[in-house]
Amino acid sequence: MLQSFSRWKSSRQISLRTAGRGLFVIAFVYTCAAAMFTGVLLTKIEREAKFTRETQLPLILSQTRNAVKAERLASLVRAIYLARDRRLERQVQLQIQALAQGFPFDAGDRVVAGAKRVAVLAKEIAGARQQARDSSSQNITAFTFEERATTAYGEAIKTIDEMGKELSGDAALAADRLAQEIEAGAATTRYTVLLTLLLPGIFCIVLLWLARRHLARPILSAIANLKRINENAHTVPIQTRPVLKELAMIGDAVRSYGDVAIELRRKNIVLQALAEEDPLTGLANRRTFETFLKAALSDEGRGGGIAVLLIDLDHFKSINDRYGHQVGDQCLQSLGLALLSVDRLSNSLAARYGGEEFVIVYQAESEDQALLDAAFVCRRIEAMRIPLEGERSMSMTASIGVAFTRQREAGEMNDLISRADRALYLAKSGGRNRAVADNSAYAKGRVSSTVGKPAR
Repeated sequence: MLQSFSRWKSSRQISLRTAGRGLFVIAFVYTCAAAMFTGVLLTKIEREAKFTRETQLPLILSQTRNAVKAERLASLVRAIYLARDRRLERQVQLQIQALAQGFPFDAGDRVVAGAKRVAVLAKEIAGARQQARDSSSQNITAFTFEERATTAYGEAIKTIDEMGKELSGDAALAADRLAQEIEAGAATTRYTVLLTLLLPGIFCIVLLWLARRHLARPILSAIANLKRINENAHTVPIQTRPVLKELAMIGDAVRSYGDVAIELRRKNIVLQALAEEDPLTGLANRRTFETFLKAALSDEGRGGGIAVLLIDLDHFKSINDRYGHQVGDQCLQSLGLALLSVDRLSNSLAARYGGEEFVIVYQAESEDQALLDAAFVCRRIEAMRIPLEGERSMSMTASIGVAFTRQREAGEMNDLISRADRALYLAKSGGRNRAVADNSAYAKGRVSSTVGKPAR
């Protein structure tokens, strides 16, 4: 089940190349769609503007001119009604007739019919006035003709008012329709621009969220694991596995590197211990001793001198032959513990030099002090008891060669070891279980001082 779940999780992952191609395709498609949609919208706006310029505006201007004509027609009707001269009435009547015939058909049937009706009424007014002037009786008949003229005038003014209302309504309707079309176009443009600008913003926000979740978080997690590796700590698995395959591989590689680093560090510790320590006694080995001695001779800040105590167990071969190698190893381990427990030596290092030979290097005040310290170590070794089978035990002794120097030169190391080795040879040949010091006087064939017991 876990394997199938892992395969399902892995199948959901995509590569960086695929993700990049997907983002490119999305950006390309969106750009093309936005360009096409914007082009269509601008073309529509251009077409509507052309229609407005060629149709709507001329219609509004025509309605405005017709309204002016209607006002002029009303003025002429008043003029013919108020006129008392035959010639003036005739002129005004001709103007009214010409103006009434000047209304275009696009002004509407009611307006055209009303204009014609006004022309007829104006002619009727002029005729009534002429009949009134031609009548010989000046009483009832003149009044009748005047009443007819007044009635015709009232009807003409009423007709002109209806024409004005019709023209005003048509103009208002055309202006309102034009305003609505402009408002709708502006709203469409506004929403289109907002949508065109908003979608990239939303896309960027989503992209940043995805980048933070699936790009930045795995990278930061990998960096945190690298810091833990640097701090010798265990790595931590990523809570959410990255969708991008490359980042998942990087995270897995960092964790694998951390596991390998921990394993290598553990092995390095073991190897370092093997390289620096003697596996049998737990003391430092010869390489560590030489490194320590070279560093001590190079340290000019330390006072006093450097002493080397070269220790060799007496008759160790006979111990192995008589009691076996296990007892011999036990003797070497006991001697190692004894050398580690010597706490009177300053800045000391105890090491196994090889076989049954051991060495101590430390900071001493003088050669005499070093010789006394070596004698103390001899007594400590002699006082040791090695348990055997049953209730038996055995003791052992050691010979120590002492070399001391105050020079702080790294090249002095080989000479110092050689002098300690020569002093050890003298201690062995002088009866064993003793400490012998050697200095520059040894070059003349004599020993400077000897501390120990007579040969047994």
